[in-house]
Amino acid sequence: MDCPHLLVEPALDRWEECHWHLHQMEANYHEPDAFRYALNSFIRAFKEVPQLLTMGTQNQAELRKNIKPAVAALHGSDLYKVLTTTRNFLVHQGMLELESRGSAGTTEGRKVKISFPFSVHAGESSDEAYIRYKEVCRTDQMMRGLIGPDCDSAPAIWRTWIIKDFPGRDLLDVVFEAWTRLGEVLSVTIEARGGESLDLSMPCRHDPELVKVKCFSQRDFFLEVDGIDLDEEERKWHEEKARREIDSDTRLPGGRNVD
Repeated sequence: MDCPHLLVEPALDRWEECHWHLHQMEANYHEPDAFRYALNSFIRAFKEVPQLLTMGTQNQAELRKNIKPAVAALHGSDLYKVLTTTRNFLVHQGMLELESRGSAGTTEGRKVKISFPFSVHAGESSDEAYIRYKEVCRTDQMMRGLIGPDCDSAPAIWRTWIIKDFPGRDLLDVVFEAWTRLGEVLSVTIEARGGESLDLSMPCRHDPELVKVKCFSQRDFFLEVDGIDLDEEERKWHEEKARREIDSDTRLPGGRNVD
């Protein structure tokens, strides 16, 4: 019997391309143009996987019968319908409009300390949103105290990308589900030809909640917003501590100085 992957190699290759585009979305999550380009590429590759699978199995009547329920489930899903319609729009009409929502606040280690709703516009990077966040803290002392960092925390911007067809769902979750759905169909096809099922866990995927947050320098924030150099303040603190220890060592019990 032929290799179980033989008929689906082109479709598998395009599925792996989807995987690569997903990681590009993660890597460029806080850069709007690069993120959108990666999403566009994912959607184009996504549409081509079922097409390549159909071409590869067109002369395999029994195989097509075995995988028909899985293919029908994919084609009937809202996810497939929306992404293929979006792909046709990208190819024939133009740009995909994304929505961006965000918040600003602070982190302590890997944990959120406080966050507050803060507009992160679809056309701006998280770095640009952070500049506006600093300006708010610089000009509004109440907000500075509410959402700005203290000596134990660092400033951060959170954002999430959505499209109106999937309200409330971050696009990283949407595309991961899309990749998984494609993988399920390919896996059924390979198993029907006597092969092993595909690994759909994507262990290399980054935690979406960590991808969504971008942390910034605590020292730079204090310097630019409050005019306080934390390194200099720490140096002064250590000098004062050393001076007090020396003063303490030069005194005997009872408060009399050593001769």
